[in-house]
Amino acid sequence: MKISKVSKISLLNGIVLVFLTLLEFLDILKYNLIFSYNTHKILHITGVVLFMGNMIVGPFWFLFAYYSKDKSILRFANKVLQLTDICFTIPGIFITIINGLCLASVFGGTKNQPWLFYSIILLFIMSGLSIPLIYIQEKLYNVIENESANEEKINKWLVIWGIIGTIVTIPATIIFYLMITKNI
Repeated sequence: MKISKVSKISLLNGIVLVFLTLLEFLDILKYNLIFSYNTHKILHITGVVLFMGNMIVGPFWFLFAYYSKDKSILRFANKVLQLTDICFTIPGIFITIINGLCLASVFGGTKNQPWLFYSIILLFIMSGLSIPLIYIQEKLYNVIENESANEEKINKWLVIWGIIGTIVTIPATIIFYLMITKNI
């Protein structure tokens, strides 16, 4: 199976972010504020909105395209799903994590706040779960693009994508909860 440019960028982004986070977590690399604390906070929250917003909304409009039973709408939604991953999800995750690491430096790093420690663990779990999701999403892209008349195959990959995608959102949602309810 040929892997799309979107998936390659997504995988590379994930690997780089996990590596940078792990370096900070192991005290090998230290982040500092580049901008003011409030600027980093705004960037961090913007990243969360881009990332989680697309992660929540994308599957809904994709399902509406599927249930339209119009193959051209489904193929269009397939392309838009890839485009929104490039425009929203990937940059959203990047600016969320990088600015989060910079913000954590104010409190002594990710190990000095329990909610940050658990968030890092959840980030690693989410990253690991994202690898099969990217594979499944690739299969879904290919089936819709090359076998749009094969509803059985589309149904199969769409259901698997929905289940794994929902599971991937759980760690992100818990991290969001921890971020909002933290005591520092």
